[in-house]
Amino acid sequence: MIDTTKRSFVKAFSWRLLAVVLLAAVTFITTSDWETVGYVTLTYHLIQVFMYFFHERVWSNIGWGRSSGLFVQMTGMSGAGKTTLARLVAERLKGEGYQVELIDGDEYRAGLCSDLGFSKEDRNTNIRRLGFVSKVLARNNVISIISAINPYDSVRKELDNLSSNVKTVYVKCDLETLKERDTKGLYRKALLPDGHPEKIHNFTGISDPFEEPLGPDLLIETNREGIERSAKRLERFIRRSVG
Repeated sequence: MIDTTKRSFVKAFSWRLLAVVLLAAVTFITTSDWETVGYVTLTYHLIQVFMYFFHERVWSNIGWGRSSGLFVQMTGMSGAGKTTLARLVAERLKGEGYQVELIDGDEYRAGLCSDLGFSKEDRNTNIRRLGFVSKVLARNNVISIISAINPYDSVRKELDNLSSNVKTVYVKCDLETLKERDTKGLYRKALLPDGHPEKIHNFTGISDPFEEPLGPDLLIETNREGIERSAKRLERFIRRSVG
Protein backbone atom coordinates (compact mmCIF):
# COMPACT_ATOMS: atom_id res chain seq x y z
CA MET A 1 0.00 0.00 0.00
CA ILE A 2 1.15 3.56 -0.77
CA ASP A 3 0.52 6.49 1.58
CA THR A 4 -1.39 9.43 0.12
CA THR A 5 0.11 12.92 0.37
CA LYS A 6 -2.45 13.83 3.03
CA ARG A 7 -1.62 10.76 5.13
CA SER A 8 2.12 11.44 4.83
CA PHE A 9 1.60 15.06 5.92
CA VAL A 10 -0.52 14.09 8.94
CA LYS A 11 2.03 11.45 9.99
CA ALA A 12 4.91 13.95 9.74
CA PHE A 13 2.95 16.66 11.58
CA SER A 14 1.87 14.34 14.38
CA TRP A 15 5.46 13.18 14.83
CA ARG A 16 6.76 16.76 15.03
CA LEU A 17 3.95 17.72 17.45
CA LEU A 18 4.86 14.79 19.68
CA ALA A 19 8.51 15.93 19.64
CA VAL A 20 7.50 19.50 20.61
CA VAL A 21 5.35 18.28 23.51
CA LEU A 22 8.07 15.94 24.76
CA LEU A 23 10.79 18.61 24.55
CA ALA A 24 8.57 21.16 26.31
CA ALA A 25 7.75 18.69 29.06
CA VAL A 26 11.39 17.79 29.68
CA THR A 27 12.41 21.47 29.66
CA PHE A 28 9.66 22.43 32.12
CA ILE A 29 10.51 19.55 34.46
CA THR A 30 14.14 20.70 34.38
CA THR A 31 13.60 24.48 34.71
CA SER A 32 10.00 25.02 35.93
CA ASP A 33 10.04 28.14 33.74
CA TRP A 34 7.56 28.55 30.86
CA GLU A 35 9.59 31.33 29.26
CA THR A 36 12.60 29.02 29.05
CA VAL A 37 10.36 26.28 27.69
CA GLY A 38 9.23 28.54 24.84
CA TYR A 39 12.75 29.74 24.08
CA VAL A 40 14.31 26.26 24.04
CA THR A 41 11.51 24.73 21.98
CA LEU A 42 11.52 27.50 19.38
CA THR A 43 15.31 27.62 19.09
CA TYR A 44 15.60 23.85 18.78
CA HIS A 45 13.09 23.64 15.96
CA LEU A 46 14.51 26.59 14.06
CA ILE A 47 17.92 24.91 14.15
CA GLN A 48 16.33 21.63 13.03
CA VAL A 49 14.64 23.27 10.04
CA PHE A 50 17.90 24.93 8.98
CA MET A 51 19.91 21.73 9.38
CA TYR A 52 17.30 19.73 7.46
CA PHE A 53 17.54 21.94 4.38
CA PHE A 54 21.34 22.06 4.64
CA HIS A 55 21.49 18.26 5.00
CA GLU A 56 19.19 17.74 1.99
CA ARG A 57 21.18 20.19 -0.13
CA VAL A 58 24.40 18.33 0.62
CA TRP A 59 22.93 14.90 -0.11
CA SER A 60 21.30 16.10 -3.34
CA ASN A 61 24.83 16.53 -4.72
CA ILE A 62 26.01 13.08 -3.66
CA GLY A 63 25.45 10.29 -6.16
CA TRP A 64 26.37 7.40 -3.87
CA GLY A 65 23.49 5.00 -3.15
CA ARG A 66 21.28 6.33 -5.93
CA SER A 67 20.00 4.23 -8.81
CA SER A 68 18.33 5.29 -12.02
CA GLY A 69 15.78 3.37 -14.01
CA LEU A 70 16.91 0.69 -16.45
CA PHE A 71 15.16 -1.06 -19.32
CA VAL A 72 16.56 -4.55 -19.97
CA GLN A 73 15.23 -6.45 -22.98
CA MET A 74 16.18 -10.11 -22.85
CA THR A 75 16.17 -12.26 -25.95
CA GLY A 76 16.70 -15.97 -26.42
CA MET A 77 14.95 -19.14 -27.50
CA SER A 78 12.37 -20.97 -25.41
CA GLY A 79 14.03 -22.82 -22.53
CA ALA A 80 17.29 -20.87 -22.68
CA GLY A 81 16.79 -19.68 -19.10
CA LYS A 82 15.64 -16.08 -19.50
CA THR A 83 12.84 -16.08 -16.95
CA THR A 84 14.74 -18.23 -14.45
CA LEU A 85 17.66 -15.79 -14.53
CA ALA A 86 15.44 -12.71 -14.46
CA ARG A 87 13.47 -13.92 -11.44
CA LEU A 88 16.57 -14.88 -9.50
CA VAL A 89 18.32 -11.57 -10.14
CA ALA A 90 15.15 -9.52 -9.56
CA GLU A 91 14.66 -11.08 -6.12
CA ARG A 92 18.26 -10.39 -5.15
CA LEU A 93 18.07 -6.77 -6.24
CA LYS A 94 14.71 -6.24 -4.50
CA GLY A 95 16.26 -7.60 -1.32
CA GLU A 96 18.80 -4.76 -1.47
CA GLY A 97 16.19 -2.05 -1.94
CA TYR A 98 16.12 -1.69 -5.72
CA GLN A 99 12.77 -1.25 -7.44
CA VAL A 100 12.56 -4.09 -9.96
CA GLU A 101 9.73 -5.29 -12.20
CA LEU A 102 9.87 -8.48 -14.22
CA ILE A 103 7.80 -8.35 -17.41
CA ASP A 104 7.27 -12.03 -18.17
CA GLY A 105 6.28 -12.62 -21.79
CA ASP A 106 4.15 -15.66 -20.90
CA GLU A 107 2.30 -13.76 -18.17
CA TYR A 108 1.58 -10.79 -20.43
CA ARG A 109 0.43 -13.14 -23.21
CA ALA A 110 -2.38 -14.18 -20.89
CA GLY A 111 -3.40 -10.58 -20.16
CA LEU A 112 -2.31 -7.46 -22.00
CA CYS A 113 -1.42 -9.40 -25.15
CA SER A 114 -4.11 -12.09 -25.09
CA ASP A 115 -5.49 -10.86 -28.43
CA LEU A 116 -2.26 -11.68 -30.27
CA GLY A 117 -1.21 -14.81 -32.09
CA PHE A 118 2.23 -15.98 -33.22
CA SER A 119 2.62 -14.46 -36.66
CA LYS A 120 5.62 -12.20 -37.15
CA GLU A 121 3.38 -9.14 -37.00
CA ASP A 122 1.72 -10.29 -33.77
CA ARG A 123 5.05 -11.23 -32.18
CA ASN A 124 6.38 -7.77 -32.95
CA THR A 125 3.23 -6.09 -31.58
CA ASN A 126 3.61 -8.18 -28.42
CA ILE A 127 7.19 -6.98 -27.92
CA ARG A 128 6.26 -3.35 -28.66
CA ARG A 129 3.61 -3.49 -25.93
CA LEU A 130 6.04 -4.96 -23.43
CA GLY A 131 8.56 -2.33 -24.48
CA PHE A 132 6.11 0.49 -23.83
CA VAL A 133 5.37 -0.81 -20.33
CA SER A 134 9.07 -1.21 -19.65
CA LYS A 135 9.89 2.28 -20.90
CA VAL A 136 7.32 3.85 -18.56
CA LEU A 137 8.62 1.87 -15.59
CA ALA A 138 12.26 2.75 -16.31
CA ARG A 139 11.28 6.42 -16.65
CA ASN A 140 10.07 6.20 -13.06
CA ASN A 141 13.38 4.81 -11.77
CA VAL A 142 12.38 1.14 -11.90
CA ILE A 143 14.69 -1.58 -13.19
CA SER A 144 12.40 -3.21 -15.75
CA ILE A 145 13.35 -6.60 -17.21
CA ILE A 146 11.52 -8.00 -20.24
CA SER A 147 11.76 -11.78 -20.34
CA ALA A 148 10.49 -12.85 -23.75
CA ILE A 149 11.79 -14.75 -26.78
CA ASN A 150 11.94 -11.43 -28.67
CA PRO A 151 13.10 -13.12 -31.90
CA TYR A 152 13.31 -10.31 -34.46
CA ASP A 153 16.22 -7.91 -34.68
CA SER A 154 14.16 -5.10 -36.21
CA VAL A 155 11.83 -4.77 -33.21
CA ARG A 156 14.71 -5.18 -30.77
CA LYS A 157 16.30 -2.14 -32.43
CA GLU A 158 12.98 -0.28 -32.08
CA LEU A 159 13.04 -0.91 -28.35
CA ASP A 160 16.68 0.06 -28.17
CA ASN A 161 15.78 3.45 -29.64
CA LEU A 162 13.00 4.11 -27.12
CA SER A 163 15.40 5.41 -24.50
CA SER A 164 19.07 5.93 -23.71
CA ASN A 165 18.91 3.43 -20.84
CA VAL A 166 17.88 0.32 -22.83
CA LYS A 167 20.17 -2.72 -22.62
CA THR A 168 19.92 -5.93 -24.64
CA VAL A 169 20.81 -9.23 -22.96
CA TYR A 170 21.10 -12.30 -25.17
CA VAL A 171 20.54 -15.55 -23.28
CA LYS A 172 21.99 -18.07 -25.71
CA CYS A 173 21.71 -21.84 -25.70
CA ASP A 174 22.37 -24.36 -28.47
CA LEU A 175 19.47 -26.34 -29.90
CA GLU A 176 20.70 -29.74 -28.69
CA THR A 177 20.80 -28.54 -25.08
CA LEU A 178 17.36 -26.97 -25.46
CA LYS A 179 16.01 -30.33 -26.67
CA GLU A 180 17.54 -32.07 -23.65
CA ARG A 181 15.97 -29.51 -21.30
CA ASP A 182 12.59 -29.79 -23.01
CA THR A 183 10.55 -30.60 -19.88
CA LYS A 184 7.27 -29.50 -21.52
CA GLY A 185 7.93 -31.41 -24.70
CA LEU A 186 7.61 -28.27 -26.85
CA TYR A 187 10.62 -28.94 -29.06
CA ARG A 188 9.58 -32.56 -29.49
CA LYS A 189 6.13 -31.43 -30.66
CA ALA A 190 7.56 -28.74 -32.91
CA LEU A 191 9.74 -31.35 -34.64
CA LEU A 192 6.88 -33.75 -35.32
CA PRO A 193 6.03 -34.35 -38.99
CA ASP A 194 3.43 -32.17 -40.70
CA GLY A 195 -0.06 -33.50 -40.21
CA HIS A 196 0.64 -34.93 -36.77
CA PRO A 197 -2.18 -33.86 -34.38
CA GLU A 198 0.28 -32.78 -31.64
CA LYS A 199 2.61 -30.78 -33.86
CA ILE A 200 3.28 -27.19 -32.76
CA HIS A 201 3.50 -24.73 -35.63
CA ASN A 202 5.24 -21.33 -35.69
CA PHE A 203 7.73 -22.47 -33.06
CA THR A 204 10.71 -20.13 -32.78
CA GLY A 205 13.99 -21.69 -33.85
CA ILE A 206 12.26 -24.64 -35.54
CA SER A 207 9.50 -23.50 -37.88
CA ASP A 208 9.83 -19.76 -37.18
CA PRO A 209 13.08 -17.78 -37.34
CA PHE A 210 15.13 -16.57 -34.43
CA GLU A 211 17.46 -13.76 -35.46
CA GLU A 212 20.51 -13.67 -33.24
CA PRO A 213 21.27 -10.15 -31.99
CA LEU A 214 24.46 -8.60 -33.26
CA GLY A 215 26.52 -7.02 -30.50
CA PRO A 216 24.22 -7.43 -27.47
CA ASP A 217 25.17 -5.50 -24.36
CA LEU A 218 25.56 -8.79 -22.50
CA LEU A 219 25.86 -12.35 -23.80
CA ILE A 220 25.03 -15.22 -21.45
CA GLU A 221 25.54 -18.76 -22.75
CA THR A 222 23.59 -21.02 -20.42
CA ASN A 223 24.81 -24.20 -22.12
CA ARG A 224 28.37 -23.27 -21.10
CA GLU A 225 27.90 -22.02 -17.54
CA GLY A 226 25.70 -22.80 -14.55
CA ILE A 227 22.68 -20.80 -13.45
CA GLU A 228 24.50 -19.26 -10.47
CA ARG A 229 27.37 -17.91 -12.56
CA SER A 230 24.93 -16.57 -15.16
CA ALA A 231 22.85 -14.88 -12.46
CA LYS A 232 25.91 -13.23 -10.93
CA ARG A 233 27.00 -11.90 -14.33
CA LEU A 234 23.53 -10.49 -15.04
CA GLU A 235 23.33 -8.94 -11.56
CA ARG A 236 26.74 -7.27 -11.93
CA PHE A 237 25.79 -5.98 -15.37
CA ILE A 238 22.58 -4.40 -14.05
CA ARG A 239 24.36 -2.84 -11.08
CA ARG A 240 26.96 -1.24 -13.36
CA SER A 241 24.26 -0.01 -15.74
CA VAL A 242 22.18 1.77 -13.08
CA GLY A 243 25.28 3.56 -11.76
